[in-house]
Amino acid sequence: MKAIMYHYVQEYSSDLPYFRYLDIRNFVKQLDLFEKKFGFVSKTEWMLAIERKRLGDAKGKVLLTFDDAMSCHYQYVYTELKRRNLWGIFYVPTQPYITNKMLNVHRIHLLCGAINGVELLERLLYFLEEKMIPDKKIRAFKEDTYTNQSNYEGISQFKRILNYFVSYHYREALIDKVANFFDYKFEAPTFYLSVEELQEMHAYGNIIGAHTVSHPVMSKLSAGAQLSEIVNSFNFLDNINCQTSKTYCHPYGGFHSFDDLTIDILYSQNVQYSFNVEHRDIIDADLISSVQCLPRFDCNKFPFGKAS
Repeated sequence: MKAIMYHYVQEYSSDLPYFRYLDIRNFVKQLDLFEKKFGFVSKTEWMLAIERKRLGDAKGKVLLTFDDAMSCHYQYVYTELKRRNLWGIFYVPTQPYITNKMLNVHRIHLLCGAINGVELLERLLYFLEEKMIPDKKIRAFKEDTYTNQSNYEGISQFKRILNYFVSYHYREALIDKVANFFDYKFEAPTFYLSVEELQEMHAYGNIIGAHTVSHPVMSKLSAGAQLSEIVNSFNFLDNINCQTSKTYCHPYGGFHSFDDLTIDILYSQNVQYSFNVEHRDIIDADLISSVQCLPRFDCNKFPFGKAS
């Protein structure tokens, strides 16, 4: 069975000339391909597979997942899924609903979409100080991050520095400095799905899952900080009545992005299943031994999935 991961699915915006997204027309074409070649797993088939720890009727089919709860998931994705009588799993980072501020990971995306990558990187390096990068895992992160993305010049390094290298103590201020230099303004209220939209999508039959509170690289956090990120994200979904299946998705994905502490916490919180990013099919053994880091393909691994 193939789980597929999507992020931005939308149309071109002249305000974001460098933005990386999956055009809605290609999303439609990819769904046509999946329907013809594999078929889509039903919600009942998927939940039975999780319960029985074997794929059964879900074997060979496709499961659709969508990360980060962006407004395009309502405007474009949800509309297309309803048209086809399909469902998906939508993973939500919950901090924006509490603070009304955009997550740093998404502020980085928007800067990369609005401004030339070479200029972005040049300005970031100007503001960067050695004390801001204390992480001893820099080499590992450099080798493991953004290996499956095709970015404009400067963009991969810009994202890598801010998402993986820089201490979280300095990260937000660095992003602010870069944004202020280019006079770029972020609009948080229109970027994410509203609570009402989440509730509507949940009522329709989609699964709403946890994606932490603030979308950190969990392997950089202490056990206590990881526990808080996971527990509070589920609490929020429960409070807005959007949690019927307790499922989680590792921010960023890849085995470098979480650790054994993360997995232990997920089991301790009775999370039913979690998704990683690992480009291979889900097999029966995963439902037994790897249910908290199930493999998932990026949509760009299939025809029509390349970012525009």
